[in-house]
Amino acid sequence: MTETTPYDPPRDWIPAAASFAAQPTALRAMVRSLPAQLAGLPPRPRRLMIAAIGASHAATATPLHVLRGDGIDATRHLPGELIGGTSAADVLLAISQSGRSAEVVDLASRSTASSLVALTNYARSPLGTRASLDITLGDHSDSSVSFLSFTGTIMALSMIADHWAGRWIDGRWDDVADATEEVAAVARPVLEGMVEEIVSRSSVDVVAPTAVLSAAEEAALMLREGPRIPATAMETRLYLHGPMDVAGDTAHVVIGGARESTLVDQLVERTTTVLFVTGRGGPRPTTSRARVVELPIDANDGPAFSIAASVVAQLLTLLSSDAVHVDIDEPAFTRLDTKTAFPESR
Repeated sequence: MTETTPYDPPRDWIPAAASFAAQPTALRAMVRSLPAQLAGLPPRPRRLMIAAIGASHAATATPLHVLRGDGIDATRHLPGELIGGTSAADVLLAISQSGRSAEVVDLASRSTASSLVALTNYARSPLGTRASLDITLGDHSDSSVSFLSFTGTIMALSMIADHWAGRWIDGRWDDVADATEEVAAVARPVLEGMVEEIVSRSSVDVVAPTAVLSAAEEAALMLREGPRIPATAMETRLYLHGPMDVAGDTAHVVIGGARESTLVDQLVERTTTVLFVTGRGGPRPTTSRARVVELPIDANDGPAFSIAASVVAQLLTLLSSDAVHVDIDEPAFTRLDTKTAFPESR
């Protein structure tokens, strides 16, 4: 008798450029597919634990800010941080784009939270089979740097927050998906004009306020994984308390609004390689030495602005990889134990 595994086989990666190009269409599809899945969510939790790693962990920062603003006691964790278990949580929300992140799957296997919800891109995954509800982005083919899965995860988590808050704005997420195409068109000439300067610097600091921190964390991760550029992400207020003093032979990507524009004015006292990414009608630094990208999104809409700013970071990653002649689709290392072993069919 032949038995088959309950999991779909791992997908082959598609090129990062193809993932970037497919992103608007994929996001539109998620806007259509996610609401019906969210209907299966458990009731609004009092205590929510979110567990993820890598890009999925970065994607949680901005939605976490929204959930806390809605009055939910929400925290995000690397799986290894939860040594005391998950019994304190009404809901454990476990996130893995592949559904195979070893640390997240292991935590889900041991979870004693009242409810376990998985958020994955691929259905029929080891993580999804362990959850009472597996919310999937739609089985979209993606690249090894997870462009469209990252923005999709921010959107899905923000929609979960909307669901628990009982709010829904018709057309909001369609508008965000549509705006990603305009974002790329607006950002490209600015980035092309400064990418050689950025890659010539020793490192890149990426800074954003808490409400859009996902964009900064993912930008730093993509720059490290793609063009192999040392990059660090920090929240604005933390950056002001000393870390900004490294400015000199550094490039800076600053994302945000009024306080971030003031930071740009400060940074150009020590470096000229500064990119400021702000929202529609947002404040401008007084200096003319920084480059500015103004996105067609309100900077006060944290999730939407994070998605748009992430598109800018993705484009910068692609252009930087070309500038330093690194094939973004070729891994630097073989990942030995970051994914669960895939059982053979028998």
